[in-house]
Amino acid sequence: MILTGPRKENPPGPLFQGGVVYWFTSLLLIVTVVLPAEEALGAGPSPNPEQWPDYGGTPDIAVPKGMGLNRSEVERVLDKLGSTQFAGRAAAFEELLANARGSEQAFRQVLWARHRARNAEMKQAIREAHKRTESSTGAGDLLKGLLTIPPDDAKVGLGATASLRIMAMLHALADLDTMAAYKVLIDFSLRHAGVFRREIGRLLVAQKLSALPALIYGRGSKNKEIHMFSVKWIRDMGNPLLSEQVTIKNSRRLAQLLEAYASVNELDAIEVTLSLTNHESVFVRRAARASLRAYGKNIKWPVRRLYENTLGEEPPRRADYRSLLDKLYRHFDAQRLARAKTAFNKGLAAYREGRLDEMATIFRLVLRDEPMFPKRDQMAVGFLDHARLKREQDDEKSAQASLLMAYRVAQPGSEQARRAEAELTFAEAESLRQRGIAVPQLYRQIATDHPEHDAARQWFERLTEPVDSTAKLGRKAILVAVFIFLGALLVYRRLP
Repeated sequence: MILTGPRKENPPGPLFQGGVVYWFTSLLLIVTVVLPAEEALGAGPSPNPEQWPDYGGTPDIAVPKGMGLNRSEVERVLDKLGSTQFAGRAAAFEELLANARGSEQAFRQVLWARHRARNAEMKQAIREAHKRTESSTGAGDLLKGLLTIPPDDAKVGLGATASLRIMAMLHALADLDTMAAYKVLIDFSLRHAGVFRREIGRLLVAQKLSALPALIYGRGSKNKEIHMFSVKWIRDMGNPLLSEQVTIKNSRRLAQLLEAYASVNELDAIEVTLSLTNHESVFVRRAARASLRAYGKNIKWPVRRLYENTLGEEPPRRADYRSLLDKLYRHFDAQRLARAKTAFNKGLAAYREGRLDEMATIFRLVLRDEPMFPKRDQMAVGFLDHARLKREQDDEKSAQASLLMAYRVAQPGSEQARRAEAELTFAEAESLRQRGIAVPQLYRQIATDHPEHDAARQWFERLTEPVDSTAKLGRKAILVAVFIFLGALLVYRRLP
């Protein structure tokens, strides 16, 4: 990343569509709706990964629909790269970078459009840009050089502007760090006779292991050029060992790595995949289990070894490897759930003793490891009380986070769910009011659905209370009297 800028903020909107509440709600929907079913997670390699915008499998965290730029918006920002001033071009790139989240497919559309310059003109501009930076080895050197070339440069202006537009989008895609973005980069490496192939490769290598799953998918591509491109840049990445790759900290990306290896039938990855079937992350765990199915009978002997090492007994001679896996999974899940239950009981004890901060920390750790923990609805009361405590301490951000957790874990339609919903709606109404956008209907909604919410009722009455007509007449009479007095005073002063 060459220049940085703030991410685009959400404009004020209705309930759950502004700031912290909107993003927390989106994440909660992902956890509560996506996690229960392995099929909904998209766990496991897709049979046709190239047909998916992100190769299929475990998805990256989804950006709410409508948050990304559309094609015309991308074009408008790119047009600013045609500024004759360096500061204008740099600001345009910064704006593109700051607002790129969720725009992968819009970038694909614009990248595949015409760029008003021939390949030869762009090659010449790229050579000139490298000369200006005195380097051709860094992932950001070409962009730096292109930014210094004004569009009215008689020698390479046309090619430089087109190249700058393309490189700005490529950098924005790499900065997104999503499988969908990496797929656009790899697919685009074939365009324009490979003019940008080397720069795309450098961008991918600069992302290190984050880009590796996409390159592995590319290695298995039926397109020979994409296959060779991916093999070359995996080699330039240093051909990282599997033992290095499993240190990826992003659990979704680690899950995607296992799925990528399964999609290309990488038999050397079987042992590692097996070892991750009991991973602490639900994404990695489900991806590993789903990926093993893609290897078929190749996992028979590794499974038998794992069974014997884990359970301390030799597996039945004629046992099918699938039945052995089922028994292993039940064993792993029972052990993990036992640990979660122990932690949950500690959290309950902390709640009873009034240690609400400690309780909230423990409950969040339980939900991190076991998002669908069987007794999670019993956490709702604790999170509601923690939210009340945080509000008393003027920590509104922590209070909203606990309210969202309470809403997530409570049984739908329960008293705890209703209370959490009311408080979240009230927080949104207060946020809008403090920004000068009072919405009486929100307060009325809370007061109607939750008559016990005194604060909401008081604010609704205050915002909708009609001004007393008698008071209005009194104020008008006073104003008239003042004007009459001033008029009389002026006439008196002008008399001889």
